Amino acid sequence: MKNASPLSQSVVAGFGVQFGIASQLYIGLLQRLLEPHDLTYPQFALLVHLSRRKTPSRVSDMAQAVELTQSAVTKAVQKFAGLGWVEVQPDADDKRSRFVAMTAAGHRRVTEVQMQFGPAFAGMLQGWTADEVARLSGDLARLVGWLDAQPRPSKPEAG
Repeated sequence: MKNASPLSQSVVAGFGVQFGIASQLYIGLLQRLLEPHDLTYPQFALLVHLSRRKTPSRVSDMAQAVELTQSAVTKAVQKFAGLGWVEVQPDADDKRSRFVAMTAAGHRRVTEVQMQFGPAFAGMLQGWTADEVARLSGDLARLVGWLDAQPRPSKPEAG
């Protein structure tokens, strides 16, 4: 990696503004793209989280990872289990806890939904070169890695 000069406050603030705007617009786009699939953005975020995992997750860990309440995750997991997208198994060490794992059908469904985003994403990238998209994807992967590694405080259960 190159020796980078320190970032000025205005550069950091400008990044924060642009990243915030991009995040809001992206979530809005995904919400519209997910409507025909009978999925909300939080539900899809949960499915993507599960699809990235190599091992089953506890509902409490999933809630923390996607920043939803445990009751919201439980409700989504029940929906996904009914559709055959996840399997739910009891935790032998904690009878109140359940492990959730994505099924092959769930992985296929996430892929199918993501593939439907293609035309919208192609339109978003119109006028970009392959090198520009590759650079942006690499930079986003670096940013995701940093964000993913940040601790998430537990949310108290509502109610």
